[in-house]
Amino acid sequence: MKWTTLGWGGITLELPEDWELSGLSGDEKSGYLRLEDADMPRLELKWSESKQKKPDLQKVLDDYFKLVRKNYKRKNTNLHVQRNVNLIRDAEFFENREVVFFNWKGDFRASGVIFHCQTCKRITIAQVMGHLKENIKETTSRILSSVRDHSVGQATLWSAYQLNAEVPRRYRLDKHKLLSGYLLFSFVDGSRKVSIERYGVADVTLKEQNLEEWFRGRYAKAIRGYGFSIESSNGDADERLTLIGEETRIIDRVPLAPALVIDKIMRRKTFAVYLWHCHHSNRIYVVQAIAKQDAARTAEEIAASIRCH
Repeated sequence: MKWTTLGWGGITLELPEDWELSGLSGDEKSGYLRLEDADMPRLELKWSESKQKKPDLQKVLDDYFKLVRKNYKRKNTNLHVQRNVNLIRDAEFFENREVVFFNWKGDFRASGVIFHCQTCKRITIAQVMGHLKENIKETTSRILSSVRDHSVGQATLWSAYQLNAEVPRRYRLDKHKLLSGYLLFSFVDGSRKVSIERYGVADVTLKEQNLEEWFRGRYAKAIRGYGFSIESSNGDADERLTLIGEETRIIDRVPLAPALVIDKIMRRKTFAVYLWHCHHSNRIYVVQAIAKQDAARTAEEIAASIRCH
């Protein structure tokens, strides 16, 4: 079984590669995600920030199982719940956390954990599901042991449908779109902006135009008002373009010395785009960054974190 790492809003965990995202909502503060394979739902994960210093996890579980039981009542099926079971023995998992494990059985079985992290103040519930006669102990142990509820480095991992990108931690998620053939992650940090996009069926999109022509047409509005240079390269079977520039302003027509003084006072926005056509995956990737400084470095670092195949 091949495994991969999924990240969203500071939460990361390992899971089987063939489990697909089937439900997603929320951001860093609170949210929900669900994954499934060809057979059934396999993983559910919920998180939310707690204002309490030491929240009552048993009460949170009470509320959680009320919802589960409500669903099973509609099906006229019994639900059997066990709490305070032992699912993980690794001492590292319990550091700075209050932890409660649980099992339950209905139409299928689930094993999970609820914990409160003293560092990020989040309450996280994660559960792994399987058929009643299926042995999910090993898979459950590996997944639950891998759950991390906050970033520890300088970047946060964001994932969806085989797209994994590391974004500087200071940026917060502004919006996202997860569509067939198109993914978008958009982030902000004050006036700074970052976006990551992935387009499918690149061979169809680029059938009658090259990558630069497609970009100039598709992003005409976004690049309006910026002067930039373009560099192209081909390597590792990928066609790549890099655009680096800055916004054009009225002071560009002012004589040099006064313009330099004004420019120091009113620093202009810089603009950077890294885009490439991955022939192996037949996709186009576009990473944009806008900031008064370091836009090029930010876009380059994010683009470098993306493995397109």
